[in-house]
Amino acid sequence: MTVREVLMHRKIGWLAIVGPMFALLSIWLCVMVSPWFTWRHNAISDFGVHSVAPLFNSSLIACGIMCAIFAMGVILRFKSKMGKIGMAVFFLACISLVGIGVFHENLRPYHFIFSVAFFVLLLIATLILGPLFLLKRKTTHLGAGAILVTVIGMFGWAYHIAVGWGTNVAIPEALTFVPGGIWFMMLGAWVLGKDSKGLQA
Repeated sequence: MTVREVLMHRKIGWLAIVGPMFALLSIWLCVMVSPWFTWRHNAISDFGVHSVAPLFNSSLIACGIMCAIFAMGVILRFKSKMGKIGMAVFFLACISLVGIGVFHENLRPYHFIFSVAFFVLLLIATLILGPLFLLKRKTTHLGAGAILVTVIGMFGWAYHIAVGWGTNVAIPEALTFVPGGIWFMMLGAWVLGKDSKGLQA
């Protein structure tokens, strides 16, 4: 099989399921074993410079790589130009996630740049793909999910800027990456059920 054929195979959907699941479970485990961590006074990235750093950073890198490969495959499979654009933005978000894992928060300004890029690009991608999926009868669940991710994420950051969830950003981060990760797993499950000839979205 050629690289293109591998990327377009429906089983590549497993990458979009395993990657976010691994990252979310790793972050959950980091929270459980880190009594110093509080949602109101820490950032999720704080795990990257403490004892759980190997697990946390490696999970972000692994998730970013798996999801970036998946995104490349979906870009090839999409027939719609807007679908390709939306997944290209998602691809950049995945690369930014890898950057967060490689450049922990003590490595300024790189960590900050990749962090901002990840959250902004993730919400832009769901904003583009949401209406696109919503217009197709068989993908309305993906469209509604993407729009929900966008609304929850934007609300989380807007409320933090205007009022504040606390002294740090763990809550708006979680309100973005948890729904985003779940939605990406839904997208992976959808691709698993498709053939390799191209997606209508």
